[in-house]
Amino acid sequence: METDAVSFEQFFSERIKERGVTLKKLADATGIAPMHIESLLRGDFDTLPSAPYLRGYLLRLGDELGFDGEEWWKRLRKDGTIRNYSGAADTLPRNRFIRETPPKYLWLIAAAALVVVYFAFQAPHILGTPIITVNFPDANPYTTTSSTITLAGTVANADTLYLNDTQQIPIAPDGSWQETVLLGTGQNPFKISAKKFLGGQSSITETILYEPIGGATSTPVQGVGSPAPTASTTNSTTNPPALSTDRTPTSTASGTPHP
Repeated sequence: METDAVSFEQFFSERIKERGVTLKKLADATGIAPMHIESLLRGDFDTLPSAPYLRGYLLRLGDELGFDGEEWWKRLRKDGTIRNYSGAADTLPRNRFIRETPPKYLWLIAAAALVVVYFAFQAPHILGTPIITVNFPDANPYTTTSSTITLAGTVANADTLYLNDTQQIPIAPDGSWQETVLLGTGQNPFKISAKKFLGGQSSITETILYEPIGGATSTPVQGVGSPAPTASTTNSTTNPPALSTDRTPTSTASGTPHP
C-alpha cells in the first residue's frame, strides 16, 4: 500500500492527476457514472450505491489507475468508512433484469398442482365404472335355431372384458367386441363382465334360447308299422297233436301186437 496516512479521496485525486485523465475519460473506461466518481473524489461514500457496487468500482478504478482496489476496499471497510456492506464475500447484487431461477420447491408445487388438475379431469375415466352395451342379439332373452351365435357390442371405461368370468374377450381400440359361442339345447346364459384398474366393475347376463328345427328328436323304434314286441309267457296254450286215422297197431314193450 502506498501509505496508511492518506485518505482515499486524497489518494484517488492524486492518481487521476498523475495519469492525466479526465473524469469523463475515466468514466468511459471503467463504466462508472461520473457522479459516482465525483462522490469518491469528495469522500462522500453515503451517496454511493451499496457496498457490493462500491467494491466493484474500486476494483475497476484500480485496474485503470494502477492501484490495488481490493486493498483499499479492505481498508475502507476496516476503518468504518464504508458502513453498509453485505458480508465477507461482498458479491455484486444480481441484475434485476435477469430472470431468476425459481426455487426447487416452487417446481414441486407446480408439478403437484398439475397432477391434481389432471386427476380432477381424468378421475371419472380412471376410477369410473365400466359401461357394457350389447348390440347383438337385440333381445334378452333371444331365441335362435342355430347352434352357434356371435355376441357383439361395445364397452367403455374398461381394461378387460370376460365371458362367464373365465374367457377373456378382446377389446378393439374403438371399444367394440365380439365373441362366437356354442349353444346347447334350451337356455344358455352368458355373463359378460368388465373390469377397470383402480376402478369398479360391471356385468350383464344375456340369455340365448336354442330351439333346433323340428324340436327335440325321439329315439327310433324297431319294426315301425308292426306291433311292438311283447314279452314271452310260460303259460301260453299250444295246439294238441292231431289224432291219427291210421289205426295200425303199435307194438308194446313186450312185442305182442295190440288187437
